[in-house]
Amino acid sequence: MQQTHAQPRRRRWPWIVGGLAALALLILGAGAIAAVVALSAGGGTTSSAPAVYEEEYVSGEGSNKIAVLPVEGVIASADSTVGGVQSTVTPEGLESALDQAADDEGVKGIVLEVNSPGGGVTASDQMHASIMDFKESSGKPVIVSMGDTAASGGYYISAAADEIVANETTLTGSLGVIITLTNFSEAADKYGIRQEVIKSGEFKDIGSSFRQMTPEEREIFQSIVDESYAEFVSVISEGRDIPEQRVREIADGRIYSGEQAEELGLVDEFGDLETAADNARESAGVGDATVVRYVQPETFSDMLLARLAPQKPEAVQIMEAAGLYPSPQLQYLYRPGL
Repeated sequence: MQQTHAQPRRRRWPWIVGGLAALALLILGAGAIAAVVALSAGGGTTSSAPAVYEEEYVSGEGSNKIAVLPVEGVIASADSTVGGVQSTVTPEGLESALDQAADDEGVKGIVLEVNSPGGGVTASDQMHASIMDFKESSGKPVIVSMGDTAASGGYYISAAADEIVANETTLTGSLGVIITLTNFSEAADKYGIRQEVIKSGEFKDIGSSFRQMTPEEREIFQSIVDESYAEFVSVISEGRDIPEQRVREIADGRIYSGEQAEELGLVDEFGDLETAADNARESAGVGDATVVRYVQPETFSDMLLARLAPQKPEAVQIMEAAGLYPSPQLQYLYRPGL
C-alpha cells in the first residue's frame, strides 16, 4: 500500500509582515510629504527657521566682506509662490538675507543687486521697510546695483539705499501705481453667461468682471491708487532728497533710461556690480574686502514642492501672462503692453 504524504503548508506570515511594513512605509512617506508641504506653505504650528544662504565668491580678498543680495524677479508675498520655484522675490526672503548680513560681523556692507519690474504694493513696502530697519539697526551701508530693469516697485525698494548705481541702459522709473481689472461682459453676453450676485452692500461686488464699472466704483479705486501713489512719492522724496512736487512731476508712470534717471537725480552714478561693491567698501571705511553673493541652495523640499505644487489652469496662466487678472491687483509694477 502506497503511503501518501501531506503537502507542507506554506508559511504566510512573512508575506503578511512584509505587506504591513510596506503599507507603514507608504503611510509614513505620505505623512512626511504632507508635513513638508504644510510647513513650507506656512501651515505648520512651528515656524520654520530663517533661510540660510551660502556665500558664492565674486571678487576681491580679505577677511572683511561685502555681501551681494540678489533681488531678481517680480516682487510678491511668500504665499504667492510655492517653494521659491517661481521667478519671484519675497519680503521674507530678503529679510532673511538681511538678518544674515546683519549678524555676520565680517560683513561690512551690502549691495542689493536689483533686477525687477516691481510687483505687489504691500510686498514692495515690506521690503523697503526691511532695508530701512537693516540700515538703522546694523549701521552697515546699503548700495543698489541696478541691472537691466529696476522699475516701479524695483525702484521703490531701491530708494531705501544709501546710493544707487545703474547702467546707462538700465530701464527704471515707471514710478506709480496701477490696478488692473478685466471686463468679460461682452464675451459673457456673446456666449450667454450670466452671473447672479446677492450682496450685502452696494459696492460688495466692486470690480466685477461681468459688468461695466460705475463712476462711483471708479472713484473708489482711484482713491486707493492715489493713496499708494502718495506713499510712493514720499518714499522717493525722502530717500532721494527731492521735493515732493518735483517727484510728482517726474513720477507720471513713464520709464527712464539710466542716463535719464541720473539727470533727474533718481540714480547717483553709472557703473556695474564692481562699482557698487567698491562704493560699499568705501562707505564702510574698510580696505580690502571679499565680495560674496548670497545664494540659497535648492533643497530636497524645494524639488519636492516643485513637483507637487498644483498648477493653475492653462487659461489662467495665459491671462496672467497677458496682464489680465480676474480680481483687482494693486501693484507697483512695470509691465510693457498694459
